[in-house]
Parts: sequence; C-alpha cells; structure tokens
Amino acid sequence: MHRAGLDYLRFGHVEPVMLVHAVTAPTAVLRTLPALDQALWAPSLAAAWAATAAMTSVYAPVDGLAPPTVTAATPAEVFARAARHGDEHVVKLADAVLDAHAATGDDRLLTAAGYAGQLI
Repeated sequence: MHRAGLDYLRFGHVEPVMLVHAVTAPTAVLRTLPALDQALWAPSLAAAWAATAAMTSVYAPVDGLAPPTVTAATPAEVFARAARHGDEHVVKLADAVLDAHAATGDDRLLTAAGYAGQLI
C-alpha cells in the first residue's frame, strides 16, 4: 500500500481513477485476509500486487512526473476532505492511504487523497 500510494502521487495525473485502484486493491485484499484460509493469503496478496504493478506500468508516464500541489493535512483532515469531495474513488483512496500512513508514518501519503480530489 505504501509504495502504491506514493506512486499515485507520481503518476495519478495520467489516469486519476484507474490508479486509485492500484492503491485500493492491496488494501481490500489485506482487509479480507482474516476471513480467508491462511493457504490463500500469499496467492491473494501476490494477485493484488500483480494487479497494482500492471496498472502502474500501463499508466505511468514515460515523460516525467507531475508534482502534486496539495496542502498537507492531518489524518483526520484527509478523510474529512475526501468525504466533502464525495467521489467514491477519492474516499476509497483516502481510506487506503490512511491505513498505509498508520502502518508507516510516512506523511507524504496524506497528500495522495487530496491530489486525487484535485484530479477527479
């Protein structure tokens, strides 16, 4: 989730909605793991990351990056802004990057949902 969230900041401008799915797919799988037989955990995560890598490789620009111009926010502000925006992709991305932020403490992730809000 961490890498995919940072990649959204690098490549989201190319295909804002599709690249949200590159971030939210691994999040969805991680959340379902407790309901799955443990034998399915590794193949489920591998499939989610393969889908993330495929989407990222298809949509990543070859001519450089577009730096986001998003105001920093606290975790509470990230979700509140996404909810005010109202688009389901912005809300899903906010939810996913908040999980990644909680796991890593990387504040750069907090700007991804705001960037999606600008792009979508």
